[in-house]
Formats: sequence, C-alpha cells, structure tokens
Amino acid sequence: MGFRPKSKMKMHHYIKPANFIYPDETTVSGSTKLFSVLLRRCISREVVAVCKYIPRNNSPPIFVALVPQEEELDDSSIQISPPGFHVIFLPFSEDIRSLDLPDEMPKASHEQIDKAKEIIKKLSFNFQSESFENPVIQKHYRVLEALALEHEEEEEITDLTVPDAAQINKRAGKAIDEFMKAVFPDGFDPEAKITKRKASASTAAAGGAKKAKTDEPVDVESIAKNGTLGKLTIPVLKEYLKSVGKKAAGKKQDLIDAINEHLGL
Repeated sequence: MGFRPKSKMKMHHYIKPANFIYPDETTVSGSTKLFSVLLRRCISREVVAVCKYIPRNNSPPIFVALVPQEEELDDSSIQISPPGFHVIFLPFSEDIRSLDLPDEMPKASHEQIDKAKEIIKKLSFNFQSESFENPVIQKHYRVLEALALEHEEEEEITDLTVPDAAQINKRAGKAIDEFMKAVFPDGFDPEAKITKRKASASTAAAGGAKKAKTDEPVDVESIAKNGTLGKLTIPVLKEYLKSVGKKAAGKKQDLIDAINEHLGL
C-alpha cells in the first residue's frame, strides 16, 4: 500500500500480538533476495511498509505495518536477533475512540503511596520456580499411582501456588489494614457481599412477554412447505414428530428428513 516514516507508529496502534516474517525459498522462489533488499532499504530510510494482509481464503483484509528489524550479533558473532519484519496489525478508524476524561484525575496521596510501598516491601521475596511444584502434574501423578497400586483414593497434594493467607496476614496484616484505612472511605467494608439488584417491574414484564412469545405454537407444516425447517430448534422438531406418532431420534438433519417424509415433501 505504501511506506510511512517509522516515527508515525504509535503505541496505541498496537492492538494485538504481532507476527514475525522471514523469506521461504521453498514457497516463493527469489523471496530471499527481494526480502533482503526491502529490509535494507526500510532500515536505511527508517520507514515501515503498510500492507494489506489476508491470512487465508475468505478472510477479511487487515492493514498491517511491516516494522524492519536488523540482525544483531554478540561479541562471539552469535545471532541475538534475526533479520526480518514485525507484522503490526493496524486498527481501523472506528477502533480508536476519543474519551471524555475529566480535567483532574484523582491521584494517590503521599501517605497512600507510602502505605502501598510498605505492603510490597513486606511481601517481596526471592522467587525460584524450583520451589513450586506444578499442582496439575502432581495431581496427574497421584491418579496414576492410585490406579497402579489399586488404591480407592489418591493421595492428597499440597498446592504451593495458593497464597498463604495466614503468612500474608502475619507479615503485612498491619500494613494492609493501614493502607485500607488510608484509601477507602470511613465505614466501607470490602468484605461485604454485593447484593444483586432486583429486576424492575418493567424488566419482569418484558421477560414475561418474551417467555409468553416462546410458548406460542409453531406451524411446523407451513414451515416445512417453505423449506425452512433448519431454522427450528431440535426440541421443536422432536415435539412435532412425537405428536404425529413418529420416532424422534437422531441429529437435526435426521429429524428434518423424517418430517419431510411424513408430509410427503
């Protein structure tokens, strides 16, 4: 579609994970030479290529930006970053909306920030992945062990990934309480359950009207003559077959065929 300066690419253009492409001579002969020339020119001119991307047949077109990446080697001439293009999926105009934000956004006070830092400091620790067993794999092993040894119940496992509430409260309970008092208004109970709002009379009436509409009888024979039985649900088709003394079993197409056969269509 054309080329744009690399500086025109903004962070809000990044709407989904990008892809990375490189040439494949087995698919397109001569693609390596064309790819190399295009990559060098884009890097030297600091531009990105705007393209129309159609991933597969019958897929809608998507505009993408090909952001060049130069090959990077370390001191031992070992490749760190390969040469190629990052495929950035660009948003359409309606994907970007302007928000009416208030003139002054609420900001945390210095006291609130200090309380939050204190919680983080008390709950920080040196993480090592070897200290945590995968509970899913451990559960799998326990089941296999129970089957092999013919045990009626498998051995219980300890899920080390679940937060230790008692230890958290011991280390940072006081700091958490002070943070909540500094952030939440007086009388606020974060542990209070939120009660669901009851449906209004108009909503209930609308729901009742909708339900009454679904209870109306369906003229299956007229629909069958129009050739639109596929729009009906399986329960409706089965109910009609049972009412005429026919077997109501099988997939949806089997039910439609049985009704058509009964009506001679």
